[in-house]
Amino acid sequence: MYAAIAAALPTALWRIPLVLGFTLGTPTAWREAQDIPGTGTWYLLGLSLAQLAAIACMLALTIEPARLTPHWLRARRPLLVPRVVGIAGATGALILALLVTMSIIAWDNVDPFSGTAYGAWGWLCAGCYLVAALWPLLLGTASLRYLMHHWQARVPAP
Repeated sequence: MYAAIAAALPTALWRIPLVLGFTLGTPTAWREAQDIPGTGTWYLLGLSLAQLAAIACMLALTIEPARLTPHWLRARRPLLVPRVVGIAGATGALILALLVTMSIIAWDNVDPFSGTAYGAWGWLCAGCYLVAALWPLLLGTASLRYLMHHWQARVPAP
């Protein structure tokens, strides 16, 4: 789970200096096309905040469900919270896999350094996004392990 968080953080953190007005070596033509500074800045901020919120939600996979479940619900539906958390994580992993695939297909539109010689900033950006491509796989694995762990904990041994 923590590996999924580590894979997700770099791209969110990469965008924040852009929002704050630092160019990070991005070409002027790309910033103008993205309207940064301007409305594109709000898009980058929203995207980073959404990504950071998703990262925070992943922490639910590290918490024992009994701590999230009211006692009256625990007695009636002991598997409800682990199922909801695990299924939400798996669904998020599928959505992320789709987004990563779409980003790879349209890499020239995603990469601010596309069509230019990569310098240190370009390689840093590419590295952040390359690591982020692991996010859906790691999140999906963690979600399925979470579901299996809590399912096995409730099923009595034969």
